[in-house]
Amino acid sequence: MSRILIVSLLLGALVFAGCSASKEEKEVAGVIQNYLSLMQVVYDRADLSLLYPIASDKELKKVFPTIQALQATGNRMKTEILEFKVKAADVQPSRATVTTAEKWRFWWVDEKSGSITKQKSEESYHLEYNLIKVDNRWKVDYIRNRNE
Repeated sequence: MSRILIVSLLLGALVFAGCSASKEEKEVAGVIQNYLSLMQVVYDRADLSLLYPIASDKELKKVFPTIQALQATGNRMKTEILEFKVKAADVQPSRATVTTAEKWRFWWVDEKSGSITKQKSEESYHLEYNLIKVDNRWKVDYIRNRNE
């Protein structure tokens, strides 16, 4: 759990270094930070339920196949966020869009032995997070990969 806190603090520092974002932009950027921290735990535990409070059903359906594959093979995905930067944010009363530049490192390990089953690889992304407000709380509705 302390790893999540450290990652959240690091992401927070990276997000706001040198920028003067509005209160609303900071709020939605914080939602993205929380989402990314939770995703790391979701992959590590292969437990999709952790995302229920912060992701819409649409987004949960996109993550489900990866979690199902991890569970079926007895693996867990380990991740490191190497770079994270909010490039833009557009906040409306009930919707928001946050564009990021991210670099991740991924690898799979066997949940019993801890041995690496899928070698470490790094990926860079330009992502667009689309959020919706549900019961006065922001949720990640869907993510668009702007690399594609």
